[in-house]
Amino acid sequence: MQLIQTQQYTLAVPGLLCTESLRLAFLSDLHNNIYPSLLQQIKEAAPDAVLVGGDMVNRPTLFGTPPRFTRGYGCLRRLAALGIPVFYAPGNHESRWKANEKYEMAYGAYRAALQKKGVVFLENDSVLLHRGSVTIRLYGLEMDRMQYSHHPKKRRPPSVADISERLGEAPKDGWTILMPHHPDYIREYAAWGADLVLAGHLHGGQARLPGIGGLIAPGFQFFPPYTKGLYETEKPGETGRKTRMIVSAGLGTHTIPFRLFNPRELLIIDLVGK
Repeated sequence: MQLIQTQQYTLAVPGLLCTESLRLAFLSDLHNNIYPSLLQQIKEAAPDAVLVGGDMVNRPTLFGTPPRFTRGYGCLRRLAALGIPVFYAPGNHESRWKANEKYEMAYGAYRAALQKKGVVFLENDSVLLHRGSVTIRLYGLEMDRMQYSHHPKKRRPPSVADISERLGEAPKDGWTILMPHHPDYIREYAAWGADLVLAGHLHGGQARLPGIGGLIAPGFQFFPPYTKGLYETEKPGETGRKTRMIVSAGLGTHTIPFRLFNPRELLIIDLVGK
């Protein structure tokens, strides 16, 4: 049986009282695999909400292979049956599946079936997570193909204007969680106004080397900068305020079908008062 490591983080949220904590489970990059222990681990953690950071499925390939999604669908359906709110932001595999003319109707059926089970899709959309007197807004950002490009000359980072066009401006009050799937653009997310970014995509770097970190990204980029763990950057123009980003090593594999010294991860994030 494949083991899943539960990694826990505790973050202080300004304005929250010590009696108003919010527990979130975050998972990503299942890639249509199945792990019997996952639902039990989530159930034992007893989160207030489950956040899904994308790539639960495998997109159609350029060679005409249809999307693979039945295990990802089953996992999400069983998660929703636990009675815990489930919020699902897309990854590049969901976006590429949806953009495929041959299979876009199948994506619509997949989405509609999960919505009937109670899963909330955040495709350039947001919801409020109510907790005490603090407004916490959760966003799911869907990026275009060029922002996932494996070719450095073709890759185009999202600007603040790009993010604002998709999501609107970040609220000035309260606290903001952003799920963009791709972690490389932390500075752009900070400039937009995210307080916490939850990402995946890089599968922990596939293999992890002591003292170095992740070895390779799915697009064959060596030593990518954000592969697993907690990162921080200053918010431009806001002295003393930081954007924190937690990157999951994910649950599965796709382009490079192996993991070395790199356990599959379920993240449990406690938002607490100072």
